[in-house]
Amino acid sequence: MQREQPLALSVHQVKKVYGSRDSITQALDGVSFDVEKGEFVSIMGASGSGKTTLLNCVSTIDKVTSGQILVDGQDITTMSKRALSKFRRDELGFIFQDFNLLDTLNGIENISLALTIKHVPPAEISRRVHEIAQTLGVTDVLKKYPNQMSGGQKQRVAAARAIVGDPKLILADEPTGALDSRSAAVLLETLEMMNTQMGATIMMVTHDSYAASFTNRVLFIKDGRLFNEIRRGAMSREEFFARIMEVVSFLGGEVGHAA
Repeated sequence: MQREQPLALSVHQVKKVYGSRDSITQALDGVSFDVEKGEFVSIMGASGSGKTTLLNCVSTIDKVTSGQILVDGQDITTMSKRALSKFRRDELGFIFQDFNLLDTLNGIENISLALTIKHVPPAEISRRVHEIAQTLGVTDVLKKYPNQMSGGQKQRVAAARAIVGDPKLILADEPTGALDSRSAAVLLETLEMMNTQMGATIMMVTHDSYAASFTNRVLFIKDGRLFNEIRRGAMSREEFFARIMEVVSFLGGEVGHAA
């Protein structure tokens, strides 16, 4: 039976090697996994495990040494620099640990940026920005600049910017890393809502077991290889968190967890 539509993400036998003949580091060693459309997946691993390299390869920031990465059926490993630039702009959404908001733009302008560079008509931009701002609870900071926002508000504005362009895949890099526990919980609930109510496909790299417990599935990377996988299924978030912690403990607690 043929699949009716392509996967959101398909990573096949990806290897990434850094360095020269005298000093070689194999950051990724044959990693393979798929992400269905509408999934919320987290990638966990200790520092140096390869999880950030994997994110960089999927986000087109870095090129694989060998293997394939398909996003919505498009092989990004064979694209030219120009095609990659357009693909990154049109098909991917990003949420970074340090927010990456532009200090000289207010909330509306930061969220609008993803649509402005696609030449979306101004009236359509205004409608979509206000709609997403209301959904994600940031209407009250639309006229504020980043230095007037709390960390949690900045990260939710960044989340609004990531999804407003309706990307095929949202990539979140340690999105709770710079937030206090309350702001982190609000952001994670926001991401969960983006996934369950808005259909966003999200891949989140995190060291935090609490953050990972909000996702549908956790992939553990160790020494550049896929080490283990846990699916939430019918488990409560508390049960899922406990299962994640079991694997973290097996890994020697290197991955980390929230207090």
